[in-house]
Amino acid sequence: MKNSVVFLIWMILLLVGKNGMAQDPNFSQFYNNPVYYNPSLVAINGGYTVRAHARNLWAPIPGKFNTFAASFEAEVIPKLGFAVNAFSDVAGEGLLRTTGGYLTYGYRVVETKNFMLQFGATGGIINKNIDWSRLKFSDQYDESLGEVNQSQFIAPNYNSTLYPDFGSGVSMRFNHESKRVGAYKKMIVTTGFAAHHLNQPADVFLSGDAYLPIKWVGHLNTAILVNESILSPGVIYEQQREFSTITLGLSMTRKPLTVGLWFRNQYAHFNAKSFDSFILSVGTSLPVKNDQNIRIMYSVDFTVSQLRASSFGSHELSLVYDIDNRYLLKKFHARRNKRSRYQCPKDFAGYD
Repeated sequence: MKNSVVFLIWMILLLVGKNGMAQDPNFSQFYNNPVYYNPSLVAINGGYTVRAHARNLWAPIPGKFNTFAASFEAEVIPKLGFAVNAFSDVAGEGLLRTTGGYLTYGYRVVETKNFMLQFGATGGIINKNIDWSRLKFSDQYDESLGEVNQSQFIAPNYNSTLYPDFGSGVSMRFNHESKRVGAYKKMIVTTGFAAHHLNQPADVFLSGDAYLPIKWVGHLNTAILVNESILSPGVIYEQQREFSTITLGLSMTRKPLTVGLWFRNQYAHFNAKSFDSFILSVGTSLPVKNDQNIRIMYSVDFTVSQLRASSFGSHELSLVYDIDNRYLLKKFHARRNKRSRYQCPKDFAGYD
């Protein structure tokens, strides 16, 4: 029974891919994985940043849907950022594995005290492979005796595909400091737009004319410093052909603790039928040195759609290590004093 469930899940996924409607792996903590969603956000806070993410989707369902991502981003010289990022998506007890590696470049076209405009581009290689021998098919099963027959399925003579992948994006940041008594102290707004899979590469095993459709992403995050707390409302919208999702919510940080509540919906307009899940997150920020900081965050998705009885939600863990005041090309370090620096909460999640 377990194998038949795995087979059913995988046939759905493969057929979805056959029609050119495959979806990318998703992260609930999108604010902790900004370059994955928008290449123009690379090194937008300066210095070095190391990120690692692990996500377990619908743990009780047979098949093990696990996604991992890691990245290193750095400011090369003033206004120029660079990142190396990779991900691995494993599903169906290892039946299907997708891995990718990217190089990402970002350039800050405009930077003033209260405004920043940055463009980015990314390119990489994706590998997808499948173990045909471990797939189970309906004609192998008898209603009474179970798995007793040989399948008539003839496996293709290939089990792996490799293709290039490209994307680009633009982001803007607005900074404001309030002088009014009783109002917030400082606020920073980061918004942007990105397009992934611009070359629409082939990404399936069952049909040579299928392709990975362009994925469009729009996001907006705000970090507001009120007294000693940081309020970080945000929203991200993703669309990949017929599939779309919107996640919005709020995190609140009072060092060293961060808690958040987020909601995910299938469409931009919220209604009871399309509501998918709500997400609770908790994390901490641990200073290492004056210019170094470690952030750890755990989140759990509580599914409220028709999958709620079987999925028991999803779990995600992220680790972010920030190192400020660093350049890859150190000889340009002296130029740093000539640049305007934000004196407000920074990073995609609104941490200081």
